Amino acid sequence: MDIESARILFECNIPDSPDHSYTVDKDTWADLDFDDIYALINRTTTPTGAQYLFHLLKHPTVEKGVLEDRERLIDRFSVDQDLREQVQRAIRGLGDMNAKYLPYLLWKSLPDRPSYAKYLPVLSAGSILALLLVVFGFLHFTILIGVFLVNLAIRFYVKRRIDIFLYSFQYLGILIGAARKLSSLKDDEIASVRSTLKSNLEGTRIIEKIVLALQFEDSLGVMEYLNIYFLWDVSGFYSAINRIKRHVEELRNLYNMVGYLDAMIAVASFRMDHDTFCRPSFTADAKRYRVNGAYNPLLRDPVPNSFEFDTPDYIVTGSNMAGKTTFIKTMAVNAILSQTINTCMAKKYEGPLVRVISSMVREDNLLLGKSYFMAEVESILRLIRASESDVTHLFLLDEIFRGTNSVERHAVSIEVLSYLANKKDFVLVATHDLKLSETLSDEYQNIHFQEEVGEEGLAFDYKLHPGSSTTRNAIALLKHVGYPASITRNATNRVNDAGT
Repeated sequence: MDIESARILFECNIPDSPDHSYTVDKDTWADLDFDDIYALINRTTTPTGAQYLFHLLKHPTVEKGVLEDRERLIDRFSVDQDLREQVQRAIRGLGDMNAKYLPYLLWKSLPDRPSYAKYLPVLSAGSILALLLVVFGFLHFTILIGVFLVNLAIRFYVKRRIDIFLYSFQYLGILIGAARKLSSLKDDEIASVRSTLKSNLEGTRIIEKIVLALQFEDSLGVMEYLNIYFLWDVSGFYSAINRIKRHVEELRNLYNMVGYLDAMIAVASFRMDHDTFCRPSFTADAKRYRVNGAYNPLLRDPVPNSFEFDTPDYIVTGSNMAGKTTFIKTMAVNAILSQTINTCMAKKYEGPLVRVISSMVREDNLLLGKSYFMAEVESILRLIRASESDVTHLFLLDEIFRGTNSVERHAVSIEVLSYLANKKDFVLVATHDLKLSETLSDEYQNIHFQEEVGEEGLAFDYKLHPGSSTTRNAIALLKHVGYPASITRNATNRVNDAGT
C-alpha cells in the first residue's frame, strides 16, 4: 500500500490513539525515515491492517501491559501457521484496495439524513415496478431509459454530497462479516480479541444486511449501472446512516480489532526475516539504558553498535560519513519499535519507556516563507518545551543551529544543550563542532566515530569509540574524488595556519 493510503486512519483519527500512548510528531517521523521503516515492516494483507500498523507506529505506548498483550499475539502468529492462515482467510474480503476508505466512514463526521432521503426507497421501488411492467408488456421499454436518466440525475445530486463515504460504505458489511468470522476462531491466545469482537458485533447485523447488495464482485462495472437505475447505494446509505451513527463506536472497535490482527501477523513475518532481533526489557530504573549489537533495519549491511548511557547526555563527534547520524537514528528507531511492536533490532535492549523527539533535517519552506534557520529555531523549541514536562524523553539533535553564523551558533548551542541536560531526559547530539564538545565536557560525555585515510581513500569502521574525535576528513575526501591539487593544498595550509 502506498504511504498516503496508509496514513488515512491516522489522519482521520488524530485525536484518538491506542491506549496510553504518545504521537511521534511529523518532524521526528521524517528525521528517522519512518515511512521507509513502515514499508519494511508492512506485510499486511488488507488496507485495514496496513492503516492500523501505520497508526500503531505513530503511537508508541508507555504501558508495559499493552506491549505484553501484543507480544503474546505476535509470538503465537510466529509459531502457528494454521492460525495465521485462518485469520487471513477471514479478512480476505477486505483485501480490495478500495477498503482503504473505511476510516472516512467511521471517523469522519457523518452527514445528517436529509429530508429528501425518505423518498429514495420510494424511487427505488418505482424503478423496480417500471422494470416489471416492461417485462410483462404493460409499458414500452423506452420508459426504462427515462427512469434511468431521472435516477442518474438524482444519484449525481445525492452522491456528490456523500461520495467520500460511499466508497467505504460498501465495505462496511465485509468488515462486519470478517469480524464475525474472526469471533468464531478457537484459540486461547486470541480469546480477548474474540471477546471484544463478539461484544461489538451486537447491533451491527442490520447494517450488514443493508449493505449486502453493494458487496458483489463487479469487475465489469455492471453494479454501477444497477446502482444508477435502482439507487441502491445512496438509498442504502441513508437507510443505514442513523444506525451507523448509533453504533459507530462498536464499528470502530471492529475495524481496530481486524486491523490489529493483520498488523500483528505482519510483525511476526518481519521478525522471521531478521536473524538478529530481541524483545525489549523495560527497567524500573529510569537511568538504566543500554543496548547490545543495535542496528538500523534500513541498512543493507549494518555494523551493530553497543552503547550504554553512563550519563544521560552525550555528544557524538566524527568525520563526514563516519556514522554518527546513523547511530543516533538507530537509538531512536529502536526506542520507537520497542514501544510499538515490542521488537528491537539488537541482541539486547534494556531501558526506560521514553518519548522520542528529534531535530535533524531542516529545510527552507518557501510556501510558508520560512528560512532554514527559522525552521531550525522552531524545531529545537519543540525539544525545549518537551523537556519542561515530567515525562522522560530521548532527544536527538544533528548539527545544531547550522543555519546561522559561527559566533552566535556556538553561543546559542551551548545554552540550549545545557538547558536540555536536565538529568531527566536522554540527549544525543551529533556534531562536527569539536569546540562544542570541549566546552560542554562537564555536562556531556563524548563518544566518536573515526576513519582511516589510505591510498584507496577513506575507510570507516562505523564503530563507537570513547572520547571526542581527533580526525578530519573533509579535505582528504575532496582530494580523493579529484579536486584540483591547489584547492586541497591551500585548504590544508589554511587549516594548519589557523591551528585548528
